[in-house]
Amino acid sequence: RDVTIARMMVSDPDATSTLFIEKGIPHTECEMVVVGLRESGPGLLQCLEVLMAAEINVDFAYALLTESAGHSLLALRVEDFGFTVSLLHTSGFKVLYQEDLSR
Repeated sequence: RDVTIARMMVSDPDATSTLFIEKGIPHTECEMVVVGLRESGPGLLQCLEVLMAAEINVDFAYALLTESAGHSLLALRVEDFGFTVSLLHTSGFKVLYQEDLSR
């Protein structure tokens, strides 16, 4: 039996989940931390250094094609969502939430 795994970040997770359930498409959901990075100021290297110093494992990461107020966006799947969000906030990073990203 063949299996395909597709990872998607969608603008409306609730509607997408409902659609998948209606169509009988097996799926799972996971929380992602989305952080805004700037070329001037804390960037990717600094973000990863903060996470490494706190010993936070990053399972996977995606660069998002959209941007927010001049920030490039990076989506991270991490082992501890709440701690990571708090750590990034206190380290001066802009963390975005679903309402910031949905259309």
